[in-house]
Amino acid sequence: MKLKSSRTVAAVLIGIFFVGSAKVYAKPNSKGADSAIVVGTLTHVDSSGRVFIVQQNGESLRRLQLDSKSKVYFVGFSGKSKHEPQVECGVKASCGKDGQIKTITFTPPIGKPSAIGEQRLTMTEQELFNEVDKDGSKSISYPEFSTYIYYSPKHGPDSFRKTDQDGDGVLDATEFNTALSGVSWWKLSRMAADKWFDQSDENKDGTLSIKEFASICTSGNHIENIFKRADGDKSGGLTRSETEAYIRSVTHEEKKEKKSRKKRK
Repeated sequence: MKLKSSRTVAAVLIGIFFVGSAKVYAKPNSKGADSAIVVGTLTHVDSSGRVFIVQQNGESLRRLQLDSKSKVYFVGFSGKSKHEPQVECGVKASCGKDGQIKTITFTPPIGKPSAIGEQRLTMTEQELFNEVDKDGSKSISYPEFSTYIYYSPKHGPDSFRKTDQDGDGVLDATEFNTALSGVSWWKLSRMAADKWFDQSDENKDGTLSIKEFASICTSGNHIENIFKRADGDKSGGLTRSETEAYIRSVTHEEKKEKKSRKKRK
């Protein structure tokens, strides 16, 4: 929604006070004290309801302020939830260097992301829906989707808002299936890696160009960097083995997470 005046801002957000410090479970995607995009966790709201402190990355804090032109969105808040920013809510904001907010999106707090396991790769949409619907509500909440399906503090809020067609703050079965279609590990698990290569190699020259690779990679904004990393021999094209290695790296996230945790220990 667009808050048209400072009076409206105060009416909507008034009475929200500092509660405590928030936990951050993954590194946010915003960078630096002057980043135009701020992604993190809300740690403080002042008594006016117009000034927010957001924890971007570790101890990196940003002070953001609403003005009469700021647009405020609440994503993933069901009808029973309070549509107001509270400490530990997720935050994604676009702002100027002075911290004036252009747009800001608040999402409910989520727990630590947790992969369901390898079995998710062979589940149907309905089986996965039932598995993720932990509270038995016959719908998927933002925390449930973020915890078990797709966790991205930067891209997750926009994706969820666009998929939640009726704006009720949760995904029904149809909306859930639509959301799944844009999740890389789900898309790539629907077919064997070698078949993905054969289908994408349109000119049948035994390698994939970046244009051909686009039918596999769903990260359109980052495809060039992903393509370069996947191109292990730096030949400018992806071989069958390089393509299959990339697909395995996407569909077997849980193994990557376990290795990462071992290294940290």
